[in-house]
Formats: sequence, structure tokens, C-alpha cells
Amino acid sequence: MISMNLRVRILLPFVTMMLAAQEPRAISHQVTVDASASIPAPETGYLHLGGRSSDGHSIEVNSQYLMLDGKPWLPVMGEFHFSRYPESQWEDEILKMKAAGINIISTYVFWIHHEEIEGQFDWSGQRDLRRFVELCAKHGMYVWLRVGPWAHGEARNGGFPDWIAKLPNTRTNDPTYIHHVERFFNQIGLQVHGLMFKDGGPIIGTQLENEYGLHGPSKGAEHILKLKQLAIAAGIDTPLYSVTGWPSLDFPPHEVIPVSGGYPDGFWYGSQTRLPPSMTYLFNFNRELGDMGATVASEDPIGKVDLRHDPYFGAEEGGGMASAYHRRPVLAADDIASLTLTGIGSGINLYGYYMFHGGTNPKGLMTTLQESTATGYPNDLPELTYDFEAPLGEYGQQRDSYRKTRMLHLFLNAFGPQLATMPAFAPAEHSRDAANTTIPRVAVRTDGNAGFVFVNNYVRQLTMPAHPDFQVHIKLRDSIVNVPSRPITLPANTYFAWPFNRALNQSILRYSTAQLLTQIDTPTGKLVVFFAIPGIVPEFSFTTSTLRNVRAPNATISRSADTTLITHLVPGLNSTISLTDTSGAKLTLLVLTQSQAEDTSVMHLAGANRLVLTASTAFAEEDSLHLESLAATQQLSMLPGVPFHNLTDTTGLAAHPAGQWTHYTLTQPAINPALTVHQTQTAAPRQTMTMGPYIDWRKTAVPVVPPDSSFVQSAQWQLQWDIPDTNGLADLLLQIDYAGDIARLISPTAGQLDDNFFNGLPWQVGLKRLGVNSHNSLTLQILPMPPRAPIYLDTEARRLLRASKTSPQLIKVRLIPTYEFTEFVPTVDDKAH
Repeated sequence: MISMNLRVRILLPFVTMMLAAQEPRAISHQVTVDASASIPAPETGYLHLGGRSSDGHSIEVNSQYLMLDGKPWLPVMGEFHFSRYPESQWEDEILKMKAAGINIISTYVFWIHHEEIEGQFDWSGQRDLRRFVELCAKHGMYVWLRVGPWAHGEARNGGFPDWIAKLPNTRTNDPTYIHHVERFFNQIGLQVHGLMFKDGGPIIGTQLENEYGLHGPSKGAEHILKLKQLAIAAGIDTPLYSVTGWPSLDFPPHEVIPVSGGYPDGFWYGSQTRLPPSMTYLFNFNRELGDMGATVASEDPIGKVDLRHDPYFGAEEGGGMASAYHRRPVLAADDIASLTLTGIGSGINLYGYYMFHGGTNPKGLMTTLQESTATGYPNDLPELTYDFEAPLGEYGQQRDSYRKTRMLHLFLNAFGPQLATMPAFAPAEHSRDAANTTIPRVAVRTDGNAGFVFVNNYVRQLTMPAHPDFQVHIKLRDSIVNVPSRPITLPANTYFAWPFNRALNQSILRYSTAQLLTQIDTPTGKLVVFFAIPGIVPEFSFTTSTLRNVRAPNATISRSADTTLITHLVPGLNSTISLTDTSGAKLTLLVLTQSQAEDTSVMHLAGANRLVLTASTAFAEEDSLHLESLAATQQLSMLPGVPFHNLTDTTGLAAHPAGQWTHYTLTQPAINPALTVHQTQTAAPRQTMTMGPYIDWRKTAVPVVPPDSSFVQSAQWQLQWDIPDTNGLADLLLQIDYAGDIARLISPTAGQLDDNFFNGLPWQVGLKRLGVNSHNSLTLQILPMPPRAPIYLDTEARRLLRASKTSPQLIKVRLIPTYEFTEFVPTVDDKAH
């Protein structure tokens, strides 16, 4: 995560113009992009990175992109901290990430989680790094280790054990410090021995240090190089090494790749109001904007490097946001997905999320393990929860951001090899003002002939207007393309990507106003899947001379000598365009609605890739399809469909073939757990908050978290329930809607189970993990929020607080079963279909 003493100065991806001053207005605009310049070949040999595996695979990296087995590769990376999640549930969560289109799992190895007491290492249970990496390997997921030794990640001391944090000259080549780092790295090396890429294992990358900004003898590039040498000597020998490109670009050239990041909001800011619009929603051409690191605009003048040698990789692109005690932003799914699209359009060729999966801090032997002002850090984080509002939550809950970002991941999985070779081109007119609403935000990635138009008309907490007469005029090496052929109205608050000059077999798609999703091979030929963007009518334009035949039932086909135009297409599961090119090859285009696309994943079942459409959480393990849902009746559509067997006795299945699709309905008996809530104590009023010290980079003091003793005077409720049977349940979610300051769940035997800083969202706790089954009782504590508390809350949270006045309010408590179908398995005989 973000560095301590430089957060505002470094991260500041925000303009100073305040939101209230903006008056959105619509204008007519043709956007012109000149992409006619010759594209230089990527530089090779500068980076001393890459490698081959014992089983014949290779990873290479040049100045523009990665190559896997000799082919361009644009992977998606998601952060998931193994030591913040129960080991018994790792496998399902890895599979959920794989189903989301994630290719690489990055994870911190927090030193304090493994050697809290000097000389006493713990690699057991949820700290078992080797087991976690082995599970990633089992399911075809690559791993990027973030070994620190200083990590941050909102861990206590940035991940340093207390006894290391007390040493002088940490994060330098000081001999005492280096001695301890060498011992820690050696331990990591022992845990992952034989799991490196070179040995046929999944570990392809290592991040050294984090947010490193020290300079001088035995610091800076000298220290980073020493850490790399120690890692390799310890057996942490990977084809790729990275460093965060903030707060400094002082790193050893040739030896590491600087990675960047960006968040649309941040808990570390001191503002009690909305932040100005974020620059992360602007396309970052040539890395000219000062997003988090690895940019030309890096704020640190020491150790500047020529970034033209290094590919544009992201490792901390916001997947959500944590809540600190003093600032508790809530991010919408579109806040995240539009950021993803903007980053890809900017030219990022490895897109890495922080976080993609939330978790819970383990309990320490000596202390709690969260970042806190009590340890000299600038923020108070919750003691236990590290949910981060991630696409997959603290208890594995699938959020809307999972579904919206998955659409982009499927696109990258299918078309990333072509996109990786395409640099980004800027329009003739583009604004560097994040609050500007009048100039459309457009980027083009192209190889000089084919490519993609990226459009972002979405900014968090800023109303973006519609733009009439919108059209993108692209000058290529040998031609000019207008996308679309006639101007349209660009809808308000939307974001998307359009293909142009796309080869589909031997036919040429000049452009489409529907967005590419994915492609699979089916028994009747290749299927290319698009989805319609809300507010934009799907339109497909082909070069007539490349087509022998085209069929589009219920659509309008207009032909000329040059162009075949398909319009008036109504998107849906049966909305298809059938093409035969001049060679006789056949191909089908499927055009879904955006809602259907959000439900879509691609899974390998019964020997083939298949489209799986469901609102449930779905993931595959070998030839077994797993579903989780809050509804006892689940709907599923699959193309091509397969029969299934081995269902449990209590599971009902109905299959309805419809063309290439098969629609399934799965039912099981509903479970209605009885819950009683009884208030046992009212809260004593709180009038003020304790303020922390003034911090220069924050330009203010912020309130600090109250001590545990404050909860003696909290409002308290006794929660009791009786669950007759938990068979068929993946989990039982306790959902608490409340208004207050801090909430905690207390067990009479296990103590504090989880906690929550109020931010207006329902608080969900997965009871199955906590070992809470039938006939159970927990205590809920809620601390009141003082009037006029100097903290930041979003609008909905403020509304709930106003309604509750100064007393904690328990609005609603529910037990929500999460149903699972775990034996939904293709039969052996069906694998040939």
C-alpha cells in the first residue's frame, strides 16, 4: 500500500479545483487521434530478467510487454494475502479468482506474521506459504511474492516484527539489519523450494521492498540490489523482479521493473470532505501524470531513470479501499471498473489489483497486528478486518466490482496477446484537468492498423455529461477510420472499449459499437462474444470484400461495395451474427446485454471452454462446477451445455436446452434460521474524539481510535440463533445494518471475532469460519459517534448517522444463508460432446 510520510505529496492524483465548482455541460465533439507514426520495435536485452523453466516454458520481458512461451502476454494480477485468510478456505478463493480472469496472485509475506518473536518462525496453518503456493500451482495460477522485508499493507510496523522495528538503520545495508533480512529470506526460500518458475513451479515474480525512498550510501539503488542478491542466494530466484516506482525511482537499472498504481480515493488523507476528482480517471499517456510511481512526473528528483527502457506495469491499481478511523470512503463498482479500463487504455501491460480479495488480520502472540497510531504510524486501521471493499470480500463474498471487472479480464485473457503489442495514442485535444467534463476522455491502442478505442466518461463522485455528436477520427499508417461511421451521443457516466479493423478469421470488422468480451471454440465453430453498452445501439461494420455471406436474424443489414453495416440488433442470449468469410470459414458473433456480460465467465468443463452465465458465484475445479448463492433457487445458462450427475439428494435440477444454450434451474430447501436480538446495555454519550499529532504531509491532525476501555460504555446486544441444519450451506452471513462509530462481535469463549468502522455499508460476518454453528450466542457492541465528529463519511453514512442522532442505532440484523452446489459434475460419457 501507500507510503507513510509522503502520502499526499506522492499519491496526489488529484487536481486542486473543488468538485462544487464544476457545472457539467454537454458539447459536440469529434475526437481526432493521430496514430500514423511508425511504432518502434520493443527494446530487448536492457533488462537482465526472464528465464526458462525445467518443463520447457519461458518468460521474457522487453521495454513494452511480457512474453510467455514466445508470445506476447498481458496478464491480470490480483492481491490476496494468504496469512489473512483461513488455510481451509484458500482453495475455493483461489478458484474464485481464477474464474474472475485473474492469472497471477500477488501476496505479501509479512515478516511479523512469521517471526513475531525473534528466532521463532511460524509457517503453519494460515501462515503456511508453501501450501498456498502449491494450491496456486494446482489450479494453474502464477504467483508474485512480495517479500519486503518492509511491506506495509496496513500491517503493524509495515510488517516488521517489533524487535526489528526497534533496530537502528533498518531498510539500509546496515550489517545487523542485513543479517536478519538474510535469515528471513532464507526461511522463505526453504518454504518455496522447488516452486520457482525455473523448477516448473508457479512463482514468476518477486517484489523487493515497498514504497522505498531512502537515498545515500547503502541506501537507494544500492540497497535494492543487495536485497535482490540476498533473495537469489536464498533460492527466491524468479524470472521477474519489481519495485514500487514510488516514492522514488532510485533503483538499480537493468535489475528490476518499477511498477505503478493508483486509487480513486484514500483513507490516508486528512480531509473531512470529498476529495477533488482523481487523475486516475484520465488516460495517462507516456506515463506523464503523477499517479503512484513509475511515472515521468515522479516527485522524487533523485535516481531518475529513463522509463522508456521499462514496460508499463501496474501492481497497486485500486481494487477497493480500506477504512481508517478518521476517513472511511466507500467505492462503487463503477469507481473500480472504470479505473481498470482507463489503466488498460493508458497502455498498462500488466494490470495488478490491490486488493482483489479481502481478509482478516491474524491475532498476534504479543500484540495486535494492524497499523495504528500507537506504533507511530499515521493511521488507525481496524484491529481485525481487512476487507478493503475488494471484489471478493473478507469472507469470500462476490461483489458487483468482481462482476464488472471480470468483463475486462475476460477481454484481456482472450485478446491481450494482440493488445500487448499496441502502444497508446492520445487525441489531439485531451485535458490533464481531472475535473474537466467538457472534453471527452479517449485513448487509442493500435499496431498501426487494428486496435481499440477506449472511452472513459466516468469519474467517481463527479457527474459526467452526455456528449452529442461523438465520433473518434483515427489516422492510421495507411488509412483513416471513423468510429462509428456516423456520430452518436456518448452517454453520461459510462466507459467502454470499441474494436476497429479487427480480423475475424479472414473477414475484417471495421468497427463495432458493442464491446468485445471473449471468444471460445464451439462444436459449430468459433464464437466471438460482444456486449451492448447501455445507451449505445450496437452497430457492426465489415469490409464487404472480406465476406462471402452474413446472416443476422431480426437485424438490419445494409450493403455497399465497400461496407456491410449491421444495425437494429437487439442484444440477448440468441442475438447472433453468422459470418462466412471469403475462404469459406464460418464464425458466429454473439451480442449480450451488459447485465448478461456481467454474469458471464469462461470455464473449462468436460474437455472444452464454455460460457457460463449465472448471478451466482461460480468456479470450476477440474470437471466440477461449484455455485454459491444467497438464493435457494439458482439459475445457470451454459454454452455449449452439458448434462450433469452426482447431485445431492436434496438438490433439484431442471435442464432446458435452447439452441446452443442449455438453461439450468437448481433448487434446494430454503433454510430460515431463527434469530433473536436483545439489547442488554445502552451507550453512554460521547461528546468528543481524541486528536492525534499534527502531521506535515497531511497538513492536519486527525482523530485516533478510542481505547478498548471505551467499549465498557458501548451499546450492547445479545444475538442468539438456532440453525437446525447447515448442510448445503457454504456459509451463514450475519448481516448487521447499524449507525454508530465502531462495532465489534464478541464471543464468550473466543473473545473478539471481528470489527467494523462504520461507513454506511451493511457489515457482513461469515459465521462458518468463526466456528459458530447451531444454538449460538454472540455479543454485539457499538460505540456511539460523537456529534460533529471530524471524520470523513460518504453521503449515505452521514444520512444514517443523522437519523440515529448521537446514540448507536441497530437498524436491522439478519442471518443470510449462502447456498452451495458442490456436486454439479459432468458425466464421463458427456465429455466427448
